[in-house]
Amino acid sequence: MSSRISLKSYIVDFCGMLLHEGATNPQLTSERVAEKCLGRGNFSALKGRVAIVTGSSGSLGLEHARILLKYDCHVVFAVRSPGKATALIEDMKAREEMSGSSSVLFVDLDDLSSIRPFVDSFLKLGLPLNYLVNNAGVMTPKQFRASKQGFETQFATNHLAHFLLTELLMPKLRETRRSGAVARIVILSSAGSALCKNVDMDRCVPPAPEAYNGTAEYGISKAMNLFHCRELQRRCATDGISCCAVHPGVIHTGLTREGNADSTVLYDSILFKWMHKDVPQGAATQVYCTLSDQVPSEIEHGTCFWYNCGPQKAAGVAAPGVRDDLCGKLWRISEALVEKFR
Repeated sequence: MSSRISLKSYIVDFCGMLLHEGATNPQLTSERVAEKCLGRGNFSALKGRVAIVTGSSGSLGLEHARILLKYDCHVVFAVRSPGKATALIEDMKAREEMSGSSSVLFVDLDDLSSIRPFVDSFLKLGLPLNYLVNNAGVMTPKQFRASKQGFETQFATNHLAHFLLTELLMPKLRETRRSGAVARIVILSSAGSALCKNVDMDRCVPPAPEAYNGTAEYGISKAMNLFHCRELQRRCATDGISCCAVHPGVIHTGLTREGNADSTVLYDSILFKWMHKDVPQGAATQVYCTLSDQVPSEIEHGTCFWYNCGPQKAAGVAAPGVRDDLCGKLWRISEALVEKFR
């Protein structure tokens, strides 16, 4: 276990959150959540609304996009493999009726230089932006892997690229909100945000190859997602843009393909199998945060973290009241790192 993960942070914070999630799982699917939020059979409910979903060519992102398309939202598939996404969209529409339209745009979150071209391509479509869903992620590679800019890939993909993407799209989100329409940012974090006992921003941002531990880097990147959400909530408070960080649950997705021994235990051990969710259940909370009318009120009451389709108490270093100073510090470091890619 990495020196950045203490016994307390692992057992009390991380495992404690997973146990609470498993014990309180309402067994809701993304389909059921959409029905509750929009009305059963109200398949034109999202007409005129637009969503960007990163990592939408598989697993949680694809399920999220499917639900939005079904209710007449225009979904922008932000993906590394446009051909694959196009084929998936055609397959979905052949299997069930979907009134929403779609666009497929290339972006590689492992390469910061692809973010600005993606945003420019989106802006040329002349669409509003109601929902930005920062869904894509990388989980616990066994060995250090560098992004195109040399950053550790979990830091680059899970946090830094989404930070830049969100910053570049913020003017469009604000413009959409000023028009009177809803505008939300949904960030896929994780219970893994509670793994690390502390985050030394001066030493581990960005992570160094010689200190690499896949589990610790994953936990720190997910804590960064929560720090990012909290700082966005503060900065967007007067704009009326809702920002949510989501723990989807313990789900077998493409993220686990190259996972290390720690993630193998979590996903394959009989000790944790009772709390596993399938993809429709795993996507339910991010669909809730995208569509529920309750979210703005939940944020006003101090919520920054959601799982099991409802507001929850965050734990670990990124929880409110623990290291609140790191919200702004991470923002400043991230701004400096992405400056030349704006």
